[in-house]
Amino acid sequence: MFRRYVLLPVIIGLLSGIFAVLFVYTLEFITKHFLEQLVGYLQPLPAGEGESQEFTMYPENAFLLPLIVALGGLISGLLTHYLSPESAGVGTDAAIKAYHVSDKLSIKSSLVKLITSAITIGTGGTSGREGPIALIGAGIGSSVSELFRLSPKDRRVAIAIGLGAGIAAIFKAPLAGAIISAEVFFKKDFEIEAMIPGFIASVVSYSVFGLVFGFQPIFEVDIPKLLNVQPINLLAFIGLGVVCAFVVRLYVWIFFKTKDTFDKLPLPGYLKPAVGGFLAGAVGAVIPVAIGNGYGWLQLIMNGELTDLSFILLGLVGVLLGVSFTIGSGGSGGVFGPSVIIGGLVGAGYSLTVNNIYGINLHVPSFTVVGMVSLFAGAAKAPLSTLILIAEMTSGYELLVPAMLSVFVAYFLSGDRSIFPSQVDTKLDSPAHTEDWGFLVLQKLKVRDFMNPPITVEPLTSIQEAYEIIKDKLIGGLPVVKNKRIVGIITKSDILGVPPEDRKSTKVYQVMSTQLITVTPEETLARAFDLMINNGIGRLPVVEKGDKLIGILARADIGKAVRSVSKPLAAT
Repeated sequence: MFRRYVLLPVIIGLLSGIFAVLFVYTLEFITKHFLEQLVGYLQPLPAGEGESQEFTMYPENAFLLPLIVALGGLISGLLTHYLSPESAGVGTDAAIKAYHVSDKLSIKSSLVKLITSAITIGTGGTSGREGPIALIGAGIGSSVSELFRLSPKDRRVAIAIGLGAGIAAIFKAPLAGAIISAEVFFKKDFEIEAMIPGFIASVVSYSVFGLVFGFQPIFEVDIPKLLNVQPINLLAFIGLGVVCAFVVRLYVWIFFKTKDTFDKLPLPGYLKPAVGGFLAGAVGAVIPVAIGNGYGWLQLIMNGELTDLSFILLGLVGVLLGVSFTIGSGGSGGVFGPSVIIGGLVGAGYSLTVNNIYGINLHVPSFTVVGMVSLFAGAAKAPLSTLILIAEMTSGYELLVPAMLSVFVAYFLSGDRSIFPSQVDTKLDSPAHTEDWGFLVLQKLKVRDFMNPPITVEPLTSIQEAYEIIKDKLIGGLPVVKNKRIVGIITKSDILGVPPEDRKSTKVYQVMSTQLITVTPEETLARAFDLMINNGIGRLPVVEKGDKLIGILARADIGKAVRSVSKPLAAT
């Protein structure tokens, strides 16, 4: 108990916090030497990361940006290709997949992800820090589980709490990090066993990160009390949820369409991030919001310093295209941060547009913050953790009620497709939980979908002929059919009970069993499996309309049915 709920979470949280600190230091180093010195671009920062720093609106050497981002993509692609292929692409999704298919993640993959993601973002690629640190934390959890020789079940939990601990540190949001460690793996379910150790790990990682970079929330925003719960405002927040749902569908479609296009390019895998980086850099040269981590632009909106609607909407398009090129091409990073930025720009653009058209005075910073979490909730299918996130990002609960409306409207209207393709609906759909939920899985599946065409003999067939069929097909028995109606079963043991010299003259009907146990095509595999176990048999005839034989179901077919739940995920 102590090891599961205290020792392991503390170790995972401590290491996740340390790696988050190393990641940020590495990112700052690369940003300084590439973006600032070579490209001449000083990006705006949010309040929690040094807001007072001056910034440049556009890069001084904008023509260099596509080349610099392409170089970052090439270096990232080479490191990933030769050192850690599992760390390519979306970090959070890689961690989700490892959880479901019981893949082992290593400290090496965490280190490679740290370096490649810092290079991708630091050279100007449109990517987020949260995705990489999610995979880094998951890799730490997996490595710690190997060190302590944990069971597969406990390894899954360790991966989950490592993922949450990483996000808790980098977002300075320990409660949201703990909840996301239970929520992000499923669209409609929770890994509830990760909650308590997740709280411990997230608090520890947050504390380690805060001791170095401070405990101030990433964003600073002044939310007037009670302003956003007025009826007209609540209706406007519902409208924001609808708009976010539409943008989520567009965002997911563009992202995966871009990814599919890059997957089909006849280029070595390590060159594709360079091509994607060049395109993302070209976008960023024109639309600076799409350069690197754009949280600072959201802070300017929250401060009331950025109110240009055309610049905001152009930034929305730029980030959407930039992250699709950067990550869709196989570049290292995450979609968590860009999703939040897109949502913030949607919220700001929506509220400014409504204010201009209808002459009302919606509070733009409030809509910016709610847009951030609403869009991510729809894209990541994680509504509850994002609601907690909004309180931790703003240091208060003034936006909780309007956020609940907008988040759940966006969640329900954004469709079933997630920005994380390795997510599954529930534990019943996860290969990792097959052992826990195997019988419940069988209760969902029908006999008709897994039965096979029957191999039969007639009553007047010799048992020698039946024996040859059994040996040739490697089966244990044969249904006996007359006029398409099943009249009995003959098994290998029935035949072996007859002397070899009598088998040619002995007919099947003379030794077959007429005590039939059958199932119908509409019955569940759970019912069929129960009949097999209780009667000590390995095959069941499938009949309809009383005794018309239409199929055969073997124990092996039930095993394949249980394993089939893992096939869609394993293919991703």
